Amino acid sequence: MAPYDWPIDTVNLPVMRIVTPKNEFMCGIYGMSFAYYSLKERLPVILTKIIDYLSREGAKIKSTHGASDEDIRSYIQYVTKLKNDLVTNKQYDLLTVDTPEARRWNQWIEALDIKHYFTNVWVFTECYVYRRLREGCELSKTLKNFDPFADQKQKSFEGSLELMCIVADKLVNMLSKSDKDKCKSDFVTLLKLCLWANKCDLSLSSGEQVFLNGNNADGKATASNIIDPFQMILDFKDKLLVDDTSKIVDQVTSKAEAMMKNLEANATVKYQCSCNRLATLAGITVCKDEPASAVDGAISSPPETPAAEATDVPCPTKMTSPQHVMFDIVCDNAGYELFADLCLAHFLISQGIVQKIRFHVKNIPWFVSDVTPVDFKWVIDSCLKASYRREVPQQPTEAAEGEVPPEPEPPRVISADNLRALAEQWTKYVDEGTFVVLHDDFWTSPHVYRDMKRHAPSLYRQLQYAVALLFKGDLNYRKLLCEKNVPPTSGLEAALQGFLPAPVIAVRTVKADLICGLPKGKWDQLNALDDKWMQKGDFGVIQYCGKVEPLKVADRPCDQYGDVCRGAGCGPRTDM
Repeated sequence: MAPYDWPIDTVNLPVMRIVTPKNEFMCGIYGMSFAYYSLKERLPVILTKIIDYLSREGAKIKSTHGASDEDIRSYIQYVTKLKNDLVTNKQYDLLTVDTPEARRWNQWIEALDIKHYFTNVWVFTECYVYRRLREGCELSKTLKNFDPFADQKQKSFEGSLELMCIVADKLVNMLSKSDKDKCKSDFVTLLKLCLWANKCDLSLSSGEQVFLNGNNADGKATASNIIDPFQMILDFKDKLLVDDTSKIVDQVTSKAEAMMKNLEANATVKYQCSCNRLATLAGITVCKDEPASAVDGAISSPPETPAAEATDVPCPTKMTSPQHVMFDIVCDNAGYELFADLCLAHFLISQGIVQKIRFHVKNIPWFVSDVTPVDFKWVIDSCLKASYRREVPQQPTEAAEGEVPPEPEPPRVISADNLRALAEQWTKYVDEGTFVVLHDDFWTSPHVYRDMKRHAPSLYRQLQYAVALLFKGDLNYRKLLCEKNVPPTSGLEAALQGFLPAPVIAVRTVKADLICGLPKGKWDQLNALDDKWMQKGDFGVIQYCGKVEPLKVADRPCDQYGDVCRGAGCGPRTDM
Protein backbone atom coordinates (compact mmCIF):
# COMPACT_ATOMS: atom_id res chain seq x y z
CA MET A 1 0.00 0.00 0.00
CA ALA A 2 1.05 3.64 -0.35
CA PRO A 3 3.32 5.16 2.32
CA TYR A 4 1.71 6.92 5.26
CA ASP A 5 2.69 10.37 6.47
CA TRP A 6 3.25 9.74 10.18
CA PRO A 7 6.73 10.16 11.68
CA ILE A 8 8.78 6.96 11.70
CA ASP A 9 11.26 6.51 14.53
CA THR A 10 14.21 4.62 13.03
CA VAL A 11 16.60 5.92 15.71
CA ASN A 12 15.11 4.42 18.88
CA LEU A 13 13.23 1.50 17.32
CA PRO A 14 14.32 -1.33 14.98
CA VAL A 15 12.09 0.00 12.22
CA MET A 16 12.47 0.08 8.44
CA ARG A 17 10.98 2.86 6.33
CA ILE A 18 9.01 0.44 4.13
CA VAL A 19 5.54 -1.00 3.80
CA THR A 20 4.72 -4.58 4.80
CA PRO A 21 6.06 -6.84 2.03
CA LYS A 22 3.60 -9.18 0.35
CA ASN A 23 3.03 -12.51 2.10
CA GLU A 24 4.86 -11.31 5.23
CA PHE A 25 3.35 -11.12 8.70
CA MET A 26 2.02 -7.75 9.84
CA CYS A 27 4.67 -6.36 12.16
CA GLY A 28 5.75 -3.10 13.80
CA ILE A 29 9.16 -3.15 12.13
CA TYR A 30 7.57 -1.90 8.89
CA GLY A 31 7.36 1.82 9.59
CA MET A 32 4.96 2.62 6.74
CA SER A 33 2.45 0.00 7.91
CA PHE A 34 -0.65 0.40 10.03
CA ALA A 35 0.86 -2.13 12.44
CA TYR A 36 3.67 0.33 13.23
CA TYR A 37 1.26 3.25 13.55
CA SER A 38 -1.00 1.25 15.89
CA LEU A 39 1.85 0.25 18.20
CA LYS A 40 3.50 3.67 18.12
CA GLU A 41 0.43 5.91 18.32
CA ARG A 42 -2.96 4.24 18.86
CA LEU A 43 -2.19 1.67 21.57
CA PRO A 44 -0.19 4.08 23.78
CA VAL A 45 -3.10 6.55 23.59
CA ILE A 46 -5.53 3.82 24.72
CA LEU A 47 -3.27 3.03 27.71
CA THR A 48 -2.93 6.73 28.53
CA LYS A 49 -6.72 7.10 28.56
CA ILE A 50 -7.00 4.22 31.03
CA ILE A 51 -4.52 5.98 33.31
CA ASP A 52 -6.45 9.25 32.98
CA TYR A 53 -9.73 7.49 33.67
CA LEU A 54 -8.35 5.84 36.81
CA SER A 55 -7.08 9.20 38.05
CA ARG A 56 -10.23 11.13 37.17
CA GLU A 57 -12.85 8.57 38.25
CA GLY A 58 -11.04 7.04 41.20
CA ALA A 59 -13.85 7.84 43.64
CA LYS A 60 -16.44 6.21 41.39
CA ILE A 61 -14.28 3.10 40.91
CA LYS A 62 -13.66 2.83 44.65
CA SER A 63 -17.38 3.11 45.36
CA THR A 64 -18.38 0.53 42.72
CA HIS A 65 -15.69 -2.05 43.44
CA GLY A 66 -14.84 -1.37 47.07
CA ALA A 67 -11.30 -0.48 46.01
CA SER A 68 -8.80 1.48 48.08
CA ASP A 69 -6.57 4.37 47.01
CA GLU A 70 -3.69 1.90 46.99
CA ASP A 71 -5.58 -0.41 44.63
CA ILE A 72 -6.07 2.45 42.18
CA ARG A 73 -2.46 3.63 42.49
CA SER A 74 -1.13 0.11 41.96
CA TYR A 75 -3.14 -0.35 38.79
CA ILE A 76 -2.06 3.05 37.48
CA GLN A 77 1.57 2.08 38.08
CA TYR A 78 0.99 -1.27 36.37
CA VAL A 79 -0.53 0.32 33.23
CA THR A 80 2.15 3.03 33.19
CA LYS A 81 4.91 0.43 33.14
CA LEU A 82 3.10 -1.54 30.44
CA LYS A 83 2.87 1.59 28.29
CA ASN A 84 6.56 2.39 28.81
CA ASP A 85 7.57 -1.17 27.90
CA LEU A 86 5.51 -0.93 24.72
CA VAL A 87 6.82 2.41 23.44
CA THR A 88 10.44 1.49 24.21
CA ASN A 89 10.16 -1.98 22.62
CA LYS A 90 11.07 -3.96 25.70
CA GLN A 91 10.83 -7.75 25.90
CA TYR A 92 7.50 -9.23 26.95
CA ASP A 93 7.25 -9.91 30.66
CA LEU A 94 5.81 -13.24 31.72
CA LEU A 95 2.43 -13.17 33.44
CA THR A 96 2.63 -13.53 37.21
CA VAL A 97 -0.91 -14.68 37.98
CA ASP A 98 -1.09 -18.42 38.49
CA THR A 99 -3.95 -19.77 36.40
CA PRO A 100 -3.97 -22.47 33.71
CA GLU A 101 -4.68 -19.85 31.04
CA ALA A 102 -1.86 -17.56 32.26
CA ARG A 103 0.54 -20.50 32.31
CA ARG A 104 -0.35 -21.21 28.67
CA TRP A 105 0.41 -17.58 27.83
CA ASN A 106 3.82 -17.93 29.45
CA GLN A 107 4.52 -21.06 27.45
CA TRP A 108 3.64 -19.21 24.25
CA ILE A 109 5.91 -16.31 25.19
CA GLU A 110 8.82 -18.56 26.11
CA ALA A 111 8.47 -20.44 22.82
CA LEU A 112 8.87 -17.26 20.76
CA ASP A 113 12.03 -16.59 18.79
CA ILE A 114 11.29 -12.84 18.90
CA LYS A 115 9.94 -11.48 22.18
CA HIS A 116 9.82 -7.71 21.64
CA TYR A 117 6.73 -5.56 21.12
CA PHE A 118 7.63 -4.09 17.73
CA THR A 119 9.60 -6.96 16.25
CA ASN A 120 7.13 -9.75 16.95
CA VAL A 121 3.93 -10.24 14.93
CA TRP A 122 1.49 -7.35 15.46
CA VAL A 123 -1.49 -9.46 16.55
CA PHE A 124 0.55 -11.22 19.25
CA THR A 125 1.68 -7.90 20.71
CA GLU A 126 -1.80 -6.37 20.68
CA CYS A 127 -3.37 -9.43 22.29
CA TYR A 128 -0.56 -9.54 24.85
CA VAL A 129 -1.16 -5.89 25.85
CA TYR A 130 -4.86 -6.48 26.46
CA ARG A 131 -4.12 -9.70 28.37
CA ARG A 132 -1.70 -7.75 30.57
CA LEU A 133 -4.37 -5.12 31.24
CA ARG A 134 -6.55 -7.91 32.58
CA GLU A 135 -3.68 -9.27 34.69
CA GLY A 136 -3.36 -5.89 36.38
CA CYS A 137 -6.93 -6.34 37.60
CA GLU A 138 -6.41 -10.00 38.53
CA LEU A 139 -3.51 -9.01 40.80
CA SER A 140 -5.82 -6.71 42.77
CA LYS A 141 -8.17 -8.05 45.42
CA THR A 142 -10.87 -5.49 44.60
CA LEU A 143 -10.54 -4.83 40.86
CA LYS A 144 -10.93 -8.39 39.61
CA ASN A 145 -14.23 -7.49 37.92
CA PHE A 146 -13.15 -4.02 36.77
CA ASP A 147 -13.55 -3.24 33.06
CA PRO A 148 -11.52 -0.13 32.16
CA PHE A 149 -13.60 0.27 28.97
CA ALA A 150 -17.09 -0.18 30.44
CA ASP A 151 -17.98 3.53 30.48
CA GLN A 152 -16.85 3.98 26.87
CA LYS A 153 -18.94 1.03 25.71
CA GLN A 154 -22.00 2.27 27.57
CA LYS A 155 -21.68 5.79 26.19
CA SER A 156 -21.34 4.37 22.69
CA PHE A 157 -24.59 2.44 23.20
CA GLU A 158 -26.41 5.50 24.48
CA GLY A 159 -25.19 7.56 21.53
CA SER A 160 -26.67 5.00 19.14
CA LEU A 161 -30.05 4.62 20.80
CA GLU A 162 -32.00 6.47 18.10
CA LEU A 163 -30.43 4.30 15.40
CA MET A 164 -31.53 1.20 17.29
CA CYS A 165 -35.08 2.51 17.60
CA ILE A 166 -35.24 3.14 13.83
CA VAL A 167 -33.88 -0.33 13.05
CA ALA A 168 -36.25 -1.95 15.55
CA ASP A 169 -39.26 -0.27 13.88
CA LYS A 170 -38.29 -1.84 10.55
CA LEU A 171 -37.14 -5.19 11.90
CA VAL A 172 -40.54 -6.00 13.39
CA ASN A 173 -41.91 -6.05 9.83
CA MET A 174 -39.25 -8.58 8.77
CA LEU A 175 -39.99 -11.18 11.41
CA SER A 176 -43.28 -12.66 10.23
CA LYS A 177 -42.81 -15.73 8.04
CA SER A 178 -42.34 -14.44 4.50
CA ASP A 179 -42.01 -15.80 0.97
CA LYS A 180 -38.66 -16.86 -0.44
CA ASP A 181 -37.88 -13.64 -2.29
CA LYS A 182 -38.68 -11.31 0.61
CA CYS A 183 -36.84 -13.56 3.04
CA LYS A 184 -33.73 -13.44 0.86
CA SER A 185 -33.97 -9.67 0.43
CA ASP A 186 -34.32 -9.11 4.18
CA PHE A 187 -31.48 -11.53 4.96
CA VAL A 188 -29.20 -9.61 2.56
CA THR A 189 -30.24 -6.29 4.09
CA LEU A 190 -29.50 -7.45 7.64
CA LEU A 191 -26.07 -8.76 6.65
CA LYS A 192 -25.26 -5.31 5.28
CA LEU A 193 -26.67 -3.69 8.41
CA CYS A 194 -24.24 -5.83 10.41
CA LEU A 195 -21.39 -4.73 8.14
CA TRP A 196 -21.83 -0.99 8.52
CA ALA A 197 -22.49 -1.35 12.25
CA ASN A 198 -18.86 -2.52 12.40
CA LYS A 199 -17.79 1.09 11.85
CA CYS A 200 -18.48 1.61 15.57
CA ASP A 201 -15.07 0.34 16.74
CA LEU A 202 -13.62 2.12 19.77
CA SER A 203 -10.18 0.52 19.41
CA LEU A 204 -9.74 2.16 15.98
CA SER A 205 -10.61 5.56 17.42
CA SER A 206 -8.39 5.05 20.50
CA GLY A 207 -11.49 5.04 22.68
CA GLU A 208 -13.18 8.11 21.19
CA GLN A 209 -16.88 7.73 20.39
CA VAL A 210 -17.62 6.69 16.79
CA PHE A 211 -20.82 7.89 15.14
CA LEU A 212 -22.29 6.76 11.87
CA ASN A 213 -22.82 8.94 8.82
CA GLY A 214 -24.84 12.13 9.33
CA ASN A 215 -24.39 12.84 13.02
CA ASN A 216 -23.23 16.18 14.30
CA ALA A 217 -20.21 16.77 16.52
CA ASP A 218 -22.09 15.56 19.60
CA GLY A 219 -23.11 12.33 17.93
CA LYS A 220 -26.76 13.41 17.80
CA ALA A 221 -28.99 13.70 14.80
CA THR A 222 -30.02 17.28 14.09
CA ALA A 223 -33.54 18.39 15.05
CA SER A 224 -35.00 17.89 11.58
CA ASN A 225 -32.72 15.09 10.42
CA ILE A 226 -33.02 11.33 10.80
CA ILE A 227 -30.08 9.00 10.29
CA ASP A 228 -31.54 5.84 8.80
CA PRO A 229 -29.17 2.84 8.86
CA PHE A 230 -31.15 1.21 6.06
CA GLN A 231 -30.67 4.26 3.86
CA MET A 232 -26.97 4.10 4.68
CA ILE A 233 -26.85 0.64 3.11
CA LEU A 234 -27.91 2.22 -0.18
CA ASP A 235 -25.66 5.25 0.27
CA PHE A 236 -22.61 3.03 0.92
CA LYS A 237 -23.30 0.66 -1.98
CA ASP A 238 -20.13 1.68 -3.84
CA LYS A 239 -18.03 1.27 -0.70
CA LEU A 240 -18.85 -2.44 -0.42
CA LEU A 241 -15.80 -3.85 -2.19
CA VAL A 242 -16.75 -7.54 -2.10
CA ASP A 243 -20.43 -8.45 -1.83
CA ASP A 244 -21.10 -12.19 -1.45
CA THR A 245 -24.43 -11.63 0.32
CA SER A 246 -26.56 -13.30 -2.37
CA LYS A 247 -24.34 -16.39 -2.37
CA ILE A 248 -24.32 -16.44 1.44
CA VAL A 249 -28.11 -16.37 1.68
CA ASP A 250 -28.54 -19.10 -0.94
CA GLN A 251 -25.87 -21.36 0.57
CA VAL A 252 -26.90 -20.88 4.21
CA THR A 253 -30.60 -21.42 3.59
CA SER A 254 -30.07 -24.50 1.41
CA LYS A 255 -27.61 -26.05 3.85
CA ALA A 256 -29.88 -25.26 6.80
CA GLU A 257 -32.83 -26.89 5.02
CA ALA A 258 -30.77 -30.02 4.35
CA MET A 259 -29.62 -30.19 7.98
CA MET A 260 -33.20 -29.71 9.19
CA LYS A 261 -34.43 -32.59 7.03
CA ASN A 262 -31.62 -34.78 8.31
CA LEU A 263 -32.53 -33.99 11.91
CA GLU A 264 -36.18 -34.77 11.29
CA ALA A 265 -35.29 -38.06 9.61
CA ASN A 266 -33.18 -39.07 12.58
CA ALA A 267 -35.47 -37.72 15.29
CA THR A 268 -36.26 -41.19 16.63
CA VAL A 269 -32.75 -42.58 16.31
CA LYS A 270 -30.38 -42.43 19.23
CA TYR A 271 -26.81 -41.76 18.23
CA GLN A 272 -24.65 -44.74 18.99
CA CYS A 273 -21.70 -43.94 21.21
CA SER A 274 -18.49 -45.50 19.99
CA CYS A 275 -16.77 -44.77 23.29
CA ASN A 276 -15.44 -48.33 23.70
CA ARG A 277 -13.72 -48.25 20.31
CA LEU A 278 -12.29 -44.79 20.93
CA ALA A 279 -11.14 -45.68 24.40
CA THR A 280 -9.37 -48.74 23.03
CA LEU A 281 -7.69 -46.65 20.33
CA ALA A 282 -6.59 -44.15 22.94
CA GLY A 283 -5.27 -46.89 25.23
CA ILE A 284 -7.51 -45.99 28.16
CA THR A 285 -10.01 -47.86 30.32
CA VAL A 286 -13.11 -49.03 28.45
CA CYS A 287 -16.18 -47.01 29.35
CA LYS A 288 -18.17 -49.08 31.87
CA ASP A 289 -21.36 -47.04 31.63
CA GLU A 290 -21.99 -47.64 27.94
CA PRO A 291 -25.24 -49.59 27.52
CA ALA A 292 -25.14 -52.99 25.89
CA SER A 293 -27.42 -51.85 23.10
CA ALA A 294 -24.83 -49.33 21.97
CA VAL A 295 -22.08 -51.94 22.04
CA ASP A 296 -24.21 -54.39 20.08
CA GLY A 297 -25.10 -51.79 17.46
CA ALA A 298 -28.77 -51.50 18.42
CA ILE A 299 -30.64 -48.21 18.37
CA SER A 300 -33.43 -46.87 20.53
CA SER A 301 -35.75 -43.90 20.71
CA PRO A 302 -34.74 -41.10 23.10
CA PRO A 303 -37.15 -39.84 25.72
CA GLU A 304 -38.98 -36.66 24.75
CA THR A 305 -37.52 -33.57 26.38
CA PRO A 306 -38.93 -30.01 26.39
CA ALA A 307 -37.13 -27.90 23.79
CA ALA A 308 -36.24 -25.18 26.28
CA GLU A 309 -34.31 -27.52 28.55
CA ALA A 310 -30.73 -28.66 28.23
CA THR A 311 -30.70 -32.17 26.81
CA ASP A 312 -28.30 -35.05 26.92
CA VAL A 313 -26.26 -35.20 23.73
CA PRO A 314 -23.85 -37.72 22.30
CA CYS A 315 -20.17 -37.14 22.99
CA PRO A 316 -19.08 -34.29 20.68
CA THR A 317 -16.02 -36.25 19.55
CA LYS A 318 -18.31 -38.90 18.13
CA MET A 319 -21.15 -36.88 16.62
CA THR A 320 -20.93 -36.43 12.87
CA SER A 321 -24.06 -34.29 12.59
CA PRO A 322 -25.37 -31.62 14.99
CA GLN A 323 -28.34 -31.87 17.33
CA HIS A 324 -29.74 -28.54 16.10
CA VAL A 325 -29.39 -26.32 13.06
CA MET A 326 -27.11 -23.61 14.40
CA PHE A 327 -25.67 -20.37 13.06
CA ASP A 328 -22.60 -18.96 14.84
CA ILE A 329 -21.65 -15.30 15.22
CA VAL A 330 -18.09 -14.57 16.34
CA CYS A 331 -18.76 -11.13 17.76
CA ASP A 332 -16.72 -7.96 17.59
CA ASN A 333 -17.98 -4.73 19.18
CA ALA A 334 -20.61 -4.22 21.87
CA GLY A 335 -23.21 -1.47 21.63
CA TYR A 336 -24.83 -0.79 18.27
CA GLU A 337 -22.89 -3.52 16.46
CA LEU A 338 -24.02 -6.21 18.89
CA PHE A 339 -27.56 -4.87 18.54
CA ALA A 340 -27.31 -5.36 14.76
CA ASP A 341 -26.02 -8.92 15.29
CA LEU A 342 -28.99 -9.63 17.57
CA CYS A 343 -31.35 -8.34 14.87
CA LEU A 344 -29.87 -10.75 12.31
CA ALA A 345 -30.05 -13.59 14.83
CA HIS A 346 -33.71 -12.82 15.62
CA PHE A 347 -34.54 -12.83 11.91
CA LEU A 348 -32.87 -16.20 11.31
CA ILE A 349 -34.84 -17.75 14.17
CA SER A 350 -38.18 -16.13 13.34
CA GLN A 351 -37.96 -17.20 9.68
CA GLY A 352 -37.20 -20.77 10.75
CA ILE A 353 -33.89 -20.80 8.88
CA VAL A 354 -32.01 -22.06 11.97
CA GLN A 355 -32.92 -23.26 15.45
CA LYS A 356 -30.12 -21.80 17.55
CA ILE A 357 -27.68 -18.90 17.40
CA ARG A 358 -24.37 -19.26 19.22
CA PHE A 359 -22.66 -15.97 20.03
CA HIS A 360 -18.91 -16.29 20.64
CA VAL A 361 -17.69 -13.41 22.82
CA LYS A 362 -14.53 -12.52 24.73
CA ASN A 363 -14.23 -13.64 28.32
CA ILE A 364 -12.29 -10.51 29.39
CA PRO A 365 -12.31 -6.82 28.33
CA TRP A 366 -10.65 -6.84 24.91
CA PHE A 367 -9.65 -4.32 22.25
CA VAL A 368 -11.66 -1.59 24.03
CA SER A 369 -15.14 -2.38 22.72
CA ASP A 370 -15.29 -6.14 22.12
CA VAL A 371 -18.30 -7.96 23.56
CA THR A 372 -17.94 -9.78 26.88
CA PRO A 373 -20.68 -11.85 28.56
CA VAL A 374 -21.38 -8.86 30.83
CA ASP A 375 -21.72 -6.57 27.80
CA PHE A 376 -24.06 -9.03 26.08
CA LYS A 377 -26.45 -9.04 29.01
CA TRP A 378 -26.10 -5.29 29.55
CA VAL A 379 -27.03 -4.46 25.95
CA ILE A 380 -30.19 -6.59 26.04
CA ASP A 381 -31.17 -5.27 29.48
CA SER A 382 -30.58 -1.69 28.33
CA CYS A 383 -32.75 -2.23 25.24
CA LEU A 384 -35.42 -3.70 27.52
CA LYS A 385 -35.39 -0.56 29.71
CA ALA A 386 -34.94 1.99 26.90
CA SER A 387 -37.23 5.04 27.13
CA TYR A 388 -36.19 7.02 24.07
CA ARG A 389 -38.67 9.29 22.25
CA ARG A 390 -38.16 12.09 19.73
CA GLU A 391 -40.50 13.94 17.39
CA VAL A 392 -38.98 14.90 14.05
CA PRO A 393 -40.68 17.65 12.02
CA GLN A 394 -41.59 16.60 8.51
CA GLN A 395 -40.31 18.65 5.59
CA PRO A 396 -43.12 21.01 4.41
CA THR A 397 -44.63 20.30 1.01
CA GLU A 398 -44.35 23.23 -1.37
CA ALA A 399 -47.61 24.40 -2.96
CA ALA A 400 -47.92 25.07 -6.65
CA GLU A 401 -48.12 28.69 -7.67
CA GLY A 402 -51.53 30.14 -6.80
CA GLU A 403 -52.55 27.19 -4.60
CA VAL A 404 -53.09 27.15 -0.87
CA PRO A 405 -50.19 25.47 0.97
CA PRO A 406 -51.21 22.05 2.35
CA GLU A 407 -51.53 21.44 6.05
CA PRO A 408 -48.16 20.43 7.54
CA GLU A 409 -47.82 16.70 8.17
CA PRO A 410 -47.56 15.59 11.79
CA PRO A 411 -44.02 15.00 13.05
CA ARG A 412 -42.48 11.56 12.79
CA VAL A 413 -42.21 9.91 16.19
CA ILE A 414 -39.15 7.80 16.95
CA SER A 415 -39.63 5.76 20.10
CA ALA A 416 -38.19 2.74 21.87
CA ASP A 417 -41.47 0.79 21.95
CA ASN A 418 -40.41 -1.81 19.37
CA LEU A 419 -36.87 -1.89 20.74
CA ARG A 420 -38.22 -2.95 24.13
CA ALA A 421 -40.41 -5.59 22.50
CA LEU A 422 -37.44 -7.05 20.63
CA ALA A 423 -35.34 -7.11 23.80
CA GLU A 424 -38.12 -8.94 25.63
CA GLN A 425 -38.01 -11.67 22.99
CA TRP A 426 -34.19 -11.77 23.08
CA THR A 427 -34.35 -12.29 26.84
CA LYS A 428 -36.65 -15.27 26.28
CA TYR A 429 -34.33 -16.63 23.60
CA VAL A 430 -31.41 -16.47 26.03
CA ASP A 431 -33.42 -18.07 28.85
CA GLU A 432 -34.64 -20.96 26.71
CA GLY A 433 -31.28 -21.62 25.03
CA THR A 434 -32.16 -20.37 21.54
CA PHE A 435 -29.48 -17.72 21.94
CA VAL A 436 -26.34 -19.22 23.49
CA VAL A 437 -23.41 -17.09 24.68
CA LEU A 438 -20.01 -18.83 24.65
CA HIS A 439 -16.60 -17.45 25.61
CA ASP A 440 -13.72 -19.81 24.95
CA ASP A 441 -10.22 -18.73 26.04
CA PHE A 442 -9.01 -19.14 22.47
CA TRP A 443 -10.76 -15.93 21.39
CA THR A 444 -8.46 -13.98 23.74
CA SER A 445 -5.33 -15.84 22.76
CA PRO A 446 -2.73 -14.47 20.30
CA HIS A 447 -3.21 -17.32 17.83
CA VAL A 448 -4.47 -17.01 14.28
CA TYR A 449 -7.39 -19.23 13.31
CA ARG A 450 -5.34 -21.55 11.13
CA ASP A 451 -3.85 -22.79 14.42
CA MET A 452 -7.16 -23.29 16.24
CA LYS A 453 -7.23 -27.03 15.66
CA ARG A 454 -3.84 -27.37 17.36
CA HIS A 455 -4.47 -25.05 20.32
CA ALA A 456 -8.23 -25.48 20.80
CA PRO A 457 -9.39 -28.72 19.12
CA SER A 458 -12.64 -28.84 21.09
CA LEU A 459 -13.60 -25.35 19.93
CA TYR A 460 -12.74 -26.22 16.34
CA ARG A 461 -14.99 -29.27 16.51
CA GLN A 462 -17.73 -27.23 18.14
CA LEU A 463 -17.64 -24.82 15.20
CA GLN A 464 -17.93 -27.72 12.76
CA TYR A 465 -21.55 -28.22 13.81
CA ALA A 466 -22.61 -24.76 12.57
CA VAL A 467 -24.43 -24.17 9.30
CA ALA A 468 -22.11 -21.15 8.91
CA LEU A 469 -19.70 -19.01 10.95
CA LEU A 470 -20.09 -15.23 10.76
CA PHE A 471 -16.81 -13.56 11.75
CA LYS A 472 -17.22 -9.87 12.57
CA GLY A 473 -14.66 -7.11 12.40
CA ASP A 474 -11.02 -6.44 11.74
CA LEU A 475 -9.34 -8.52 14.46
CA ASN A 476 -11.25 -11.60 13.39
CA TYR A 477 -10.40 -10.82 9.77
CA ARG A 478 -6.69 -10.48 10.57
CA LYS A 479 -6.73 -13.82 12.37
CA LEU A 480 -8.64 -15.45 9.52
CA LEU A 481 -5.92 -14.25 7.13
CA CYS A 482 -3.23 -15.46 9.57
CA GLU A 483 -2.02 -11.83 10.04
CA LYS A 484 -0.36 -12.02 6.62
CA ASN A 485 -0.25 -9.33 3.98
CA VAL A 486 -1.62 -11.61 1.27
CA PRO A 487 -1.96 -10.30 -2.29
CA PRO A 488 -5.24 -8.35 -2.36
CA THR A 489 -6.57 -10.43 -5.25
CA SER A 490 -6.07 -13.73 -3.36
CA GLY A 491 -9.26 -15.68 -2.75
CA LEU A 492 -10.62 -16.06 0.77
CA GLU A 493 -10.26 -19.86 0.71
CA ALA A 494 -6.52 -19.64 -0.03
CA ALA A 495 -6.06 -16.91 2.58
CA LEU A 496 -7.68 -19.06 5.29
CA GLN A 497 -4.79 -21.56 4.95
CA GLY A 498 -6.81 -24.61 5.89
CA PHE A 499 -9.14 -23.10 8.50
CA LEU A 500 -12.31 -24.76 7.21
CA PRO A 501 -14.46 -25.97 10.13
CA ALA A 502 -17.70 -24.71 8.53
CA PRO A 503 -18.66 -22.19 5.84
CA VAL A 504 -16.96 -18.90 6.73
CA ILE A 505 -18.61 -15.49 6.35
CA ALA A 506 -16.18 -12.60 6.88
CA VAL A 507 -17.79 -9.21 7.52
CA ARG A 508 -15.61 -6.19 8.26
CA THR A 509 -15.15 -2.53 7.57
CA VAL A 510 -11.54 -2.12 6.49
CA LYS A 511 -9.38 -0.75 9.34
CA ALA A 512 -6.07 -2.54 8.78
CA ASP A 513 -3.83 -2.87 5.75
CA LEU A 514 -4.53 -6.45 4.74
CA ILE A 515 -7.33 -7.69 2.52
CA CYS A 516 -8.16 -10.46 0.07
CA GLY A 517 -10.68 -11.13 -2.65
CA LEU A 518 -10.52 -7.79 -4.44
CA PRO A 519 -11.08 -7.60 -8.20
CA LYS A 520 -7.90 -7.09 -10.20
CA GLY A 521 -6.88 -3.43 -10.25
CA LYS A 522 -9.25 -2.34 -7.45
CA TRP A 523 -6.55 -2.07 -4.79
CA ASP A 524 -4.38 0.16 -6.98
CA GLN A 525 -7.39 2.27 -7.89
CA LEU A 526 -8.30 2.87 -4.23
CA ASN A 527 -4.71 3.69 -3.29
CA ALA A 528 -4.57 6.28 -6.05
CA LEU A 529 -7.68 7.96 -4.64
CA ASP A 530 -6.69 7.85 -0.94
CA ASP A 531 -3.54 6.24 0.42
CA LYS A 532 -5.17 5.92 3.88
CA TRP A 533 -8.35 4.16 2.80
CA MET A 534 -7.42 0.95 4.64
CA GLN A 535 -7.34 2.57 8.08
CA LYS A 536 -10.56 4.63 8.08
CA GLY A 537 -13.33 2.02 8.10
CA ASP A 538 -15.08 3.69 5.16
CA PHE A 539 -14.98 0.58 2.96
CA GLY A 540 -16.25 -2.90 3.73
CA VAL A 541 -16.35 -6.51 2.56
CA ILE A 542 -18.82 -9.35 3.00
CA GLN A 543 -16.99 -12.50 1.88
CA TYR A 544 -17.82 -16.19 1.82
CA CYS A 545 -15.92 -19.45 1.69
CA GLY A 546 -18.13 -22.52 1.42
CA LYS A 547 -15.42 -25.17 1.48
CA VAL A 548 -15.45 -27.23 4.68
CA GLU A 549 -13.46 -30.02 6.25
CA PRO A 550 -15.56 -33.21 6.57
CA LEU A 551 -16.76 -33.87 10.11
CA LYS A 552 -15.49 -37.28 11.18
CA VAL A 553 -15.49 -39.28 14.39
CA ALA A 554 -12.47 -38.19 16.40
CA ASP A 555 -9.74 -40.68 17.22
CA ARG A 556 -9.47 -39.61 20.86
CA PRO A 557 -11.86 -38.87 23.76
CA CYS A 558 -12.96 -35.30 24.23
CA ASP A 559 -10.96 -32.87 26.36
CA GLN A 560 -13.85 -32.41 28.79
CA TYR A 561 -13.95 -35.99 30.09
CA GLY A 562 -10.94 -37.83 28.70
CA ASP A 563 -10.53 -41.21 30.37
CA VAL A 564 -13.67 -40.69 32.47
CA CYS A 565 -15.91 -40.47 29.40
CA ARG A 566 -19.40 -41.55 30.40
CA GLY A 567 -20.26 -43.34 27.24
CA ALA A 568 -23.62 -42.80 25.59
CA GLY A 569 -23.87 -39.08 26.23
CA CYS A 570 -22.15 -36.02 27.62
CA GLY A 571 -24.94 -34.96 29.93
CA PRO A 572 -27.15 -31.89 29.63
CA ARG A 573 -25.87 -29.00 27.49
CA THR A 574 -27.44 -26.24 25.44
CA ASP A 575 -24.60 -25.38 23.05
CA MET A 576 -24.87 -28.37 20.69
